[in-house]
Formats: sequence, structure tokens, C-alpha cells
Amino acid sequence: MTGSCVRALSRAYRTTTVGLATALVVGLALVAAPNQSATAASPPGASAQTSANTSAQTSTHTTKKKKKKSRGLRALRRVKSQAGDPYSYGGNGPHAYDCSGLTQWVYKKLGRKLPHSSSAQVSHTFKVKKPRKGDLVFFYGSGGVYHVGIYAGKHDGRRWVWHAPRSGETVKKDPIWTDSHFIRRVKH
Repeated sequence: MTGSCVRALSRAYRTTTVGLATALVVGLALVAAPNQSATAASPPGASAQTSANTSAQTSTHTTKKKKKKSRGLRALRRVKSQAGDPYSYGGNGPHAYDCSGLTQWVYKKLGRKLPHSSSAQVSHTFKVKKPRKGDLVFFYGSGGVYHVGIYAGKHDGRRWVWHAPRSGETVKKDPIWTDSHFIRRVKH
């Protein structure tokens, strides 16, 4: 009887030791490589339940990357925050603007320097085939560029612009009213 008891205790000890060793190896594998599957790190003889539990733990430790908003969308958010501010000749914010002062203020908040003149801002941009929200819209006539705004995209089949139109008006979004315009992107 004593021999059988010793053998039973010996088997129980080995099973417990293997189980503890397995748990230790799986735990260390998770710490060393949290993004790898725990089932790949499980040694032979590990139970399916242990592998499933460690896989669930691994998936909770992965982090999601936030998608960074484009500079154009950040420009739109900035210009929308100034909606309703009055036009002021020579104004460059933060509570009154002329057209180029508005675009200058918006892009300054995004880390880009632009001069305070719509015609001078053209040289700080480059030509694009497909305009994106946040690009600059330049309006021109026989005397050259006379107005600038921020492209707001297409809605209802029309192109729209955020701008500080003229004296007596406020910063707002309007449909582009003329074909005498071009759209360019601020240089990086």
C-alpha cells in the first residue's frame, strides 16, 4: 500500500510541476512578445484552455492606432471656429480678418507661415490635379489675384469656400461664384 501511495503522490507532483512550468512559460512568452499568439508560445502538453485564456489576454493588450487627421481637415476645423468673426481690412485675427489674414491665421495654427497678401500666398503653394479640403482657393481678375479662401469641398454639385468676403460681412462658407479661380496646396 505504501508503494502505491508514493507512486500516486509522485505522479501528482509531476503533473502539478508540469502544469506550473507550463503556466510560467506561457506567462513569460506573453510578457516577452505581447503581440504574438499565445498558442505559438505554448509548450507541448499545455491545455487548450490555457492557450485560449492567454490568447484572450494578448488581444486585450494590443493598442489601436489613431488615424491622424490630414492638414486640410485640421485647416477646415480651424477656419470653422472663426465663423461669424467680422471682416476687417488688414485683420489677421484672432477675432477679425481680411481674406489673406484668415488663411494666414489658419495655417499659422498648423505650423505654416504665409504672407499677409493673397497674391503673395500663391508663391507658398503648389499646383494640384485634385483639390482637397483645406487647400487655398485663389480668385483672380485682370489685375491678378484679388481674393483667397479655404476650399471646403463639393456639395450639391458646387465647390465651396470658407473666406472673409468683404467689409460688413463675416467669416463664412459660400459657394464659389466664378470660374476665375484656381486651387493650390500649401507647401510642406
